[in-house]
Parts: sequence; structure tokens; C-alpha cells
Amino acid sequence: MMVRVELLTTRVTSLEMTLETYGTREPVPAKGQDMRVFEVPRIPLMRYRELYSAVGAAHHWTSRLVSDKSLADEIHSPRTRIYLSQIEHETVGWFEIEIKRNVRQARIVHFGILGPFRGKGLAGPLLEAAIAAGFDEKPERLTIETNTLDHPAAFALYRKHGFTSYATREVKTPTYDSFLKAQLAAD
Repeated sequence: MMVRVELLTTRVTSLEMTLETYGTREPVPAKGQDMRVFEVPRIPLMRYRELYSAVGAAHHWTSRLVSDKSLADEIHSPRTRIYLSQIEHETVGWFEIEIKRNVRQARIVHFGILGPFRGKGLAGPLLEAAIAAGFDEKPERLTIETNTLDHPAAFALYRKHGFTSYATREVKTPTYDSFLKAQLAAD
């Protein structure tokens, strides 16, 4: 049985921060949150999928809904870094950085706060940690993208923390649920 994948149209905005801007900007201060951010090398695939779905399902993220081998090739690559944020022992958010040393760039691939922790002032401190992690390898430029299916506060958050827009485009993307149903039907 063939399952139809439903497509949504979204407007993607690409944003950047240069090394020069990073070096001269004033980081946005945290609001008294005792949040710990740490890298998780070789994160287990199941854990990654839990985090990815917890944030991405509502926003129709589907790029990492792939086979175990394809996912491991992406997230366990030497160019990829995964970070978790926790308060006490609860995971509140996560982000993924891709380092492109050959072109001296880094990209925040995924960034999100888990549902129960949204609206508590955690996105700003987590984004500051992502920006610092992105610039750890001294790229000339750090990029991030958002689209009209992402959390409505994402674009303003990125701008507030020093990112500037450099491109927009419209794309068609599958709905999360229809994409999963099509994958299950194909198996």
C-alpha cells in the first residue's frame, strides 16, 4: 500500500554571525538559570531520536528520520557535535553543531527546548552556549536557519542574540506524521 506524503510550504530564513561580530558583541545574559550544557560524543541513536522527535515533531522536522546507518553516519561524524542542557538531572534542551573546517564555517543544525521547559527563559542561555560551541573551532561564520513552521519566537531569538538574515527561500517539506507513515509502509 502506498502512503501519500503530505507537503507543507514554508519560508526558510538563513541567518549568520561572523567571527568579527562574535568577538565584539555583548552576550545576552542568562536570567538566573542554573543550566548545565555539555557535549555528548557518540550519543546513542535512540536518545538522539527521542530528543529530535520531542522538539521536531511539532515543527515537521524530518531530515534525521533515516536509517540507523545514515543517522549514525551524520551524528557520529567528526564534523558533528551534539550538546544537551540540563537543570539538575532533567534534560531541558539540546543543539547540534556541524563544523565545516575546509570553508571555515559552522552551522547550528538543530536547536530546541523540550516542551515542558518552553517559556521559562531557557532558550537564550542555550543559544548562547550554542553560539560559543559553534565558534570553538574559530570559523569565520556561524549559520542557523529557521522557517515558518518552527517555534514563532525562534527568528526574534536569533536576531536578539546577534544573527543577521542573509537569505530566504520557500520550500516544500513533508508533514512529520505523513513522512513517518510512508516510512513504515515502505518497510
